Amino acid sequence: MPMTNARLEGDREAVPVVSVRGLGKSFGPTRALDGVNLDFHAGQVHCVLGENGAGKSTIGKIIGGLFPADEGEVLIDGVPVQLPSVARARQAGIAMVYQELSLVPHLSVCENICLGREGRANPFSLIGRSREREECRSLLARFGLAVDLDAAAGTLPVAQQQLVEVVKGLAQRPRLLILDEPTAMLGLSEKSLLIDIIRSARDAGTAIIFVTHHVEEVVEVAGWVSLMKDGRLVESFPVTEDIDTDFVIAKLSGSGGLVVPQHRKPRLGEALVRYSGLKARHGRLASITIHAGEIVGFYGVVGCGREELAHAVVGEARLVDGEVTFRGMPHHPSSPAAAARLGISYLPSGRAANGILPNRSIRENLMLSQLKSHRAGGVLRSGSEHRAAAAQLERLQVRYQDAENAITSLSGGNQQKVLLGRCLEGEVLAVLEDPTAGVDIAAKHDIHDFIRERADAGLGVLLISSDLMEAVGVCDVIYTVIDGTIVNEYRAPTIADEPAIIADVLGGTTDQTARTGRT
Repeated sequence: MPMTNARLEGDREAVPVVSVRGLGKSFGPTRALDGVNLDFHAGQVHCVLGENGAGKSTIGKIIGGLFPADEGEVLIDGVPVQLPSVARARQAGIAMVYQELSLVPHLSVCENICLGREGRANPFSLIGRSREREECRSLLARFGLAVDLDAAAGTLPVAQQQLVEVVKGLAQRPRLLILDEPTAMLGLSEKSLLIDIIRSARDAGTAIIFVTHHVEEVVEVAGWVSLMKDGRLVESFPVTEDIDTDFVIAKLSGSGGLVVPQHRKPRLGEALVRYSGLKARHGRLASITIHAGEIVGFYGVVGCGREELAHAVVGEARLVDGEVTFRGMPHHPSSPAAAARLGISYLPSGRAANGILPNRSIRENLMLSQLKSHRAGGVLRSGSEHRAAAAQLERLQVRYQDAENAITSLSGGNQQKVLLGRCLEGEVLAVLEDPTAGVDIAAKHDIHDFIRERADAGLGVLLISSDLMEAVGVCDVIYTVIDGTIVNEYRAPTIADEPAIIADVLGGTTDQTARTGRT
């Protein structure tokens, strides 16, 4: 039977800001929630964990007014309420930051933060622009976020857009803030800033629901944790001083903790991509080569220049410093489509905006880049395509009802698996940006195994990841980047390299960096 949060001394003795009782929700034959009881208290961060499709985000979306529950009720201050819309939830003091970015890309940062909160007394009255700008400037300064108020939101790096989303939510001065996978696409420094923002909101008395797969963040900031599986609440407990990441991981996975795999020994094939003339430390230049069968990572904080290195390969940008060749020829593709014709596949960050075709089926999204492999005489062999899709979905362990359902019927993590499968079926080189964003621990391990499997089959892989442990565990070589400069090279990296890598990307040094002498 699902457990209801037990009371503790202190803040949990008070009436919860928001509670759910007997919450149930189905999407077609899928039972997303089944009799869930939870309490969310003022001044407390409550983390909700579970596998992809466990129902975590569904709880937040019901409380946030995005869609109604089929059974059960939502209570505010112990009183049952109806939240038929997002606007009604906002009026009740509830704000939600969704996993998928929802900023209006052509509006400025200031306009996005203030959107929906303009004066309503007279629809023809002038909006107080000066007041808005001052309020936004004060908010950004309060939370330590250095962003140009006049910049179009769509021009910001994805990580900065995510932080602006959080500030936008807090600008409503909510009693309850719901954060759905807010760190999925954040780098090291951005995660640290977000944790500081969450603590500030918590200390100001805001109740916070924090959905995340990063267990270390749970231990760092949560006061209470609830674990979900198959739409049911299976365990709920306070985060005390004796609880560490291994304890939470064991609860989640039924194991004793994470196992870091032994490094693979890549069988290098032909030289695929070569960067030459890149800026390196002390005014020197660096050259980098990515071979077939090799997994190469660029690691650094968001905006350090790592994205530009990847975008130059897939046709999203050209390098300001340095040159790129592909299979020995100058490489300046005009677009990702042009790069794809050369056998280069691309998984961009920002799944909703840059990856999925929301009106197409799971199968169509998966097989989009593979159709030419299932043609005969210019005609698509649908039977061959359907069989290949079914086999790939099974190998990726995607949880779905019917491959012909819209991809939006999947949880965010399962959508990510589909996009990753599409990319890793590339012919020559796969460029991956944050491939496990929003994916649970067990699925992350499966995805890492799949990346290694494809590299063993001869696929070259270029990885841009905001997860340092992912980069260390998957990559054959990591290049650290700061301010567009290549700092160090780490071949067969291990956890022991973590302090030096962090020092590289934050502009510091460690004893290990000095010992390795890597450049």
